[in-house]
Amino acid sequence: MGFMEPAVPDLNWLEPEQLYFSVGHDCEIDRPLFQGDIFTDTLLPVLPRKPPGSGVQQVEFVESVVMIIPHPCQCYHGDNLRKFITVAPVTQVLGYENFGADRTGKKDAFALPDLFAWQNGNDGVSYIADFGRIVSIPSSYLVLKSRIACLSHMGMGLLSKRFIAFQSRVPSRLGEVMAATQHQWNEAFLMQAWVQKYGKLKGFSTWMRSEVMIPAISEHAPVVPSDYVTSSTPNLIEVISAE
Repeated sequence: MGFMEPAVPDLNWLEPEQLYFSVGHDCEIDRPLFQGDIFTDTLLPVLPRKPPGSGVQQVEFVESVVMIIPHPCQCYHGDNLRKFITVAPVTQVLGYENFGADRTGKKDAFALPDLFAWQNGNDGVSYIADFGRIVSIPSSYLVLKSRIACLSHMGMGLLSKRFIAFQSRVPSRLGEVMAATQHQWNEAFLMQAWVQKYGKLKGFSTWMRSEVMIPAISEHAPVVPSDYVTSSTPNLIEVISAE
């Protein structure tokens, strides 16, 4: 069964109000780590350009701004973060002219306009996530209090669309990739409700696969919550919050 594509224009560029779900102090600490999240003060290794040889070697680390790249399912294994998560360094650039008039150029970058406007005002500084320098780091390096931006569902879709184009040159539509992550986008709000209720994610995956009585969905028979993530998110949040 295919995904139902949302009725959204097939955009190649998003303005900040479309791109971000939250920025700065509006990033909620109990929202799960998610694709497109941006963190400051994250340690990245500085690898030598020439092979250093085998054996024990010293590696320099620098504090960087990074963006999480993988699909949400590649960030978690059940209720736990995966041990390593792939990120792209975020760097300052002169502007976005090399993206071209149709904004399909510069496939090795993802534009992050006004990334620090919440802190510095509209200073006109441009930032990108650099796909050409992605690296996997221990997930423990990503500290939620250092998260400064979460992408919107549309922003996450554009990230996937551009990354697919960079990695494989396979064309995709914004609506298609948004449809493919609708379940995970809704599930993030359920995960957040679970953390707000219980303080951690432990038990969430088991509950999602269990049979539960939810009268707002079915008055006469138990249902499996994961089957209703896309269609009945508010009902599931209400059940989690009330338990």
